[in-house]
Amino acid sequence: MKVLYITSGFPGIYQFFDNCIVNEMNNDDHICKSFNHFQGIDSLKLIVLKFEPDLVFTLTGFILPKEMTDWLRSKNIKLAVWMTEDPYYMDTSIGLASHYDYVFTIDSSSLEVYREKGHPNVYLLPLGTDPNIFSPKPNVDEQQINDICLVGYPYPERIDIINLLLKETSYTVQVVGGNWKDNLLQWSENKQLKIIDWSPPDTVAYYYNNAKIILNTHRPHDLAENQNSMGIINSSINNRTFDVAASGAFQLISYKPDLRNYFTEEEMVSFQKEEDLLNKIDHFMKHKEERKKIAVSAREKVLNQHTFLHRTKEIISTVKESGIDFLA
Repeated sequence: MKVLYITSGFPGIYQFFDNCIVNEMNNDDHICKSFNHFQGIDSLKLIVLKFEPDLVFTLTGFILPKEMTDWLRSKNIKLAVWMTEDPYYMDTSIGLASHYDYVFTIDSSSLEVYREKGHPNVYLLPLGTDPNIFSPKPNVDEQQINDICLVGYPYPERIDIINLLLKETSYTVQVVGGNWKDNLLQWSENKQLKIIDWSPPDTVAYYYNNAKIILNTHRPHDLAENQNSMGIINSSINNRTFDVAASGAFQLISYKPDLRNYFTEEEMVSFQKEEDLLNKIDHFMKHKEERKKIAVSAREKVLNQHTFLHRTKEIISTVKESGIDFLA
């Protein structure tokens, strides 16, 4: 199949997603070309004329001009979008869905909303991981390994957890992401705490491999910065779940209803309350072999089912099964 992939237009982690999607589609014997919408509609028309894609695909569609999607639809080219910020920006996503023939969403609660709104082709598709980036790497000296690591933006619940750990335990804690310093000023001189700024995926993979426990919590559905006026509560797990597992690291993940659709209790350990978290941290800090066994099982599951290659295969097969004829 010939696929024109329009990049998300966002920096940071989205550039990583863009590259993964294009690479895996080409690795799977499709012909995938990348296009940046900032090049303008005339450039889009030219590449479509020359390339003649079977499918145009993008992430979020938030900053892709309607002028472009309207023109593509006028040419009877099938359009697909992967809504990778659901449900946090549903106020925007729900209005954009009608611009696309196929909508893939990372969240099962959002999936039901799209269907209730009448979109005929909506599918659940969590983000995947790139095992070439996220893989087991040699640990540094045991003395340099952190007890606990949390990667991500300092949402209020995450700040509360880090404060709790620093107050109630003696474990060393590393946090990775923007704005952590401003939110943990009272701990700036505490040797238990290490703060690292935003880091690219290959560096993050190193941090995953150099902590005994990775904490993985989810973005709150009701965060003030969200655009989620319907109050949709996210049910699905985040992409970090697959990244950590692919790295061969052990994680404690905040519980989500969909977790057991992807991982068994033997493959992934969850927590729900602060007391539950503290108890499980204490338990697994004392049981290295149990951590290792669970981490190995999670990695095996991810490699077999949850890479970006698995996701791009599912996208292509979904479109093909719609009954449309393609040249390749």
